[in-house]
Amino acid sequence: MFAIFMLLIIFPSLVQQMMPNFVTQRALYEVRERPSKAYSWKAFMVASIFTELPWNVLMSVPIFFSWYYPIGLYHNAEPTDAVIERSGIMFLFILTFMMFTSTFSSMMIAGIDQPETGSNVAQLMFSLCLVFNG
Repeated sequence: MFAIFMLLIIFPSLVQQMMPNFVTQRALYEVRERPSKAYSWKAFMVASIFTELPWNVLMSVPIFFSWYYPIGLYHNAEPTDAVIERSGIMFLFILTFMMFTSTFSSMMIAGIDQPETGSNVAQLMFSLCLVFNG
């Protein structure tokens, strides 16, 4: 249980790394693309999310291998011969968490000008997600 908690603790550092980049891209969009009406805000958000997807997949691999096997979660699946299935579903959970982190931070910073304020609000909302998670 503590290992899962430690995995979820990477959320604030990921948010703090993503938000300044998003603010820079948003400022560029506001200055250059929005007045020229080259593409809409929706296209900018979709492009921002799709840009994060390859990085999420790329970072999920070392997170999975440095977290799942050292703590020995694969031992729980050995008696049932479901090691591959369980490790695959755990990798998908980690990938989903990474995608949640990027989309959640984009959602939080989309309406807030300062990345520090957006990061604090995102951390508060994530803490509320953990507290009220049934």
